[in-house]
Amino acid sequence: MTVSRPLEIKVALFCGGRGSATLIRELLRWPNVKLTLLVNAYDDGLSTGALRNFIPGMLGPSDFRKNLSYLLDLYSPQQYAFQRLLEHRLPLGVSVAEVEAIKAYARTGVIAGISAPLDQNFAELGPKMGAKVREWLAIFFAYAESSGKPFEYADCSVGNLIFAGAYLQTGGFNSATRELAILSGSQADLVNVSKGECRVLVALKADGTILVNEAEIVSAQSPVPIYETYFMNTALDRAKWAEVADKTLEEKDAWLKAQEVVVEISDECKKVLAETDVVLYGPGTQHSSLLPSYRIADEAIKSAPARIKLFVCNIHHDLDIQSLDATGLVDRALFYLRDPENTRRGITHVLYNRGSQTADNGITLDEGKLVDGRYKGALVVQGDFQNPIEKKVHSGHRIIRTMLDLVENEGEVGQKASLDIYVDLLKRSLAHESLLQEFGEIDWAAHFGHVRLRINGLDVPEKKFPDHLTLEQTKFKSMASEVGVLVDWLNNGTSLYFATLTGDGEYKLRDVLVGINLLRQGTFGVVYGSRTQSRKQFIGSLRSAYGEGSLMYVVSWLGAFVATALFSLRFQVIFSDPLTGFRIYQRSRLGTFVDRVRQQSSANAASMTRLLIQSNVEIAEIPVGYRTFTGFTRPSWRFVRGLRNLLGIVR
Repeated sequence: MTVSRPLEIKVALFCGGRGSATLIRELLRWPNVKLTLLVNAYDDGLSTGALRNFIPGMLGPSDFRKNLSYLLDLYSPQQYAFQRLLEHRLPLGVSVAEVEAIKAYARTGVIAGISAPLDQNFAELGPKMGAKVREWLAIFFAYAESSGKPFEYADCSVGNLIFAGAYLQTGGFNSATRELAILSGSQADLVNVSKGECRVLVALKADGTILVNEAEIVSAQSPVPIYETYFMNTALDRAKWAEVADKTLEEKDAWLKAQEVVVEISDECKKVLAETDVVLYGPGTQHSSLLPSYRIADEAIKSAPARIKLFVCNIHHDLDIQSLDATGLVDRALFYLRDPENTRRGITHVLYNRGSQTADNGITLDEGKLVDGRYKGALVVQGDFQNPIEKKVHSGHRIIRTMLDLVENEGEVGQKASLDIYVDLLKRSLAHESLLQEFGEIDWAAHFGHVRLRINGLDVPEKKFPDHLTLEQTKFKSMASEVGVLVDWLNNGTSLYFATLTGDGEYKLRDVLVGINLLRQGTFGVVYGSRTQSRKQFIGSLRSAYGEGSLMYVVSWLGAFVATALFSLRFQVIFSDPLTGFRIYQRSRLGTFVDRVRQQSSANAASMTRLLIQSNVEIAEIPVGYRTFTGFTRPSWRFVRGLRNLLGIVR
């Protein structure tokens, strides 16, 4: 039986500076995703490298600054201004006068002599954010003046200066990151993989060539693959390296390892990985932004309980991976995870963009290395994962949609979900022929592996359906029979989706497909079909049911609005049709609702809605086709059922 998982999906994304931008933005669009970005801080190019040299012990803020800009909620001028400020670089020819004007702004808050658009960015920060930004800039400028050393402001990122001020104030890189995230109202957590030890990345290529820092690792180089990277306490001394320059590759590797200083995983990173549902290895610059992070967190990754550990292959070659194909990228990741054969399942799935196979400079895939679609035990999922407009980046929607499908299907690809449909026609035997005709004509196989239709209280006719369709009879006698069959499905069912169509009218089975598509694309756990969203349909339904009794017509008309009002007052949720008989449930998003239902001694449609709200299950409403029948012989059934539902709201 499929187990109901928590409503919130925790995703830990290993990323660099820009490679995962589209993934991050897509993940932020899913309210049920709790996102944490795991980043290392060993970049040392451009103004980042200048800052690291200028402030001893400081790590590189560049990737953190870039990711922070993706996490801003850009629906206010202040947030938008802060993002532009983080990304703004002072021009190569920045004058001394302009730098002095920025220093004056930091001290006094007066904007004068600062060129556009930087002046506007400062002006739009707002009082609270502006005050903090000025404070951090002032701290950096004070440090720069007291150091007695010149600092080159040309081509310097203003965001890096802000980060440097926060670092100087808090005394730690990780604490500075937290302070900036708090100030910006970050939509996700941004966590340093390491404890903040200041290290310099050095790389050794397979031909024995040395790359002395991160800037060289990401710069133009020969296609010879990188053999290993190392964490050094200080920049590599080329004079000392000359002593081993003529040694073998193995001897050079041993010499570098002897110089290396250990980097420890941060407590925050360890905690995130111990609690995450999905580990996502984002695309990007491998040997600087990503692989060192895997090495630092290797044991925590391998021990993580996440069933999905998804490696996203780059679309194109970068300078540091010119000779690697898709399996070579996986091999590199497993090497840095210190599990070259993937015996600890550090990678469970690999996403490969099929279009890269024939693209210029594309990452290729040798399918001859796969065994039953797997490489070293990891399932290789091939598809169109490229952004249709920006060809060199991934489609965040397609990547994350595939990831969520893997979560829903317990890691299986191409496995179609199953569906149970329960229909209670209140013993109207004349109506089932139309129902069965629609059931047989819908192309269920295009969407589901198996569909079971259960009809309450009717003799099942002898009809031959395709193997993927099943027809069954049930005998639930309760006035709220849909509750009993729901409990039965929760306890004994195996399907992912369950639909109930009950009451004194006729729903359309085709609307079930509309509702399930909404569940698949959104974050909802249940879909209600509203039969009251059409004024004509609403009035027509009441006239059909109570055409011969004007008093019952008026009472039912009022009752529909009373039920909506009661739900609104008690639960702060507005439903146009809270007592609808058209409901679709998705098992994996029901959370604690499952246990609440099992503890319920008596229940009806209203109490089910109440329990869903109390369990924080998101409920969507869609308009559905609905038809009632003139001459319905038991209007009292509708009246009594309505009263019981009202009691279910207030209990």
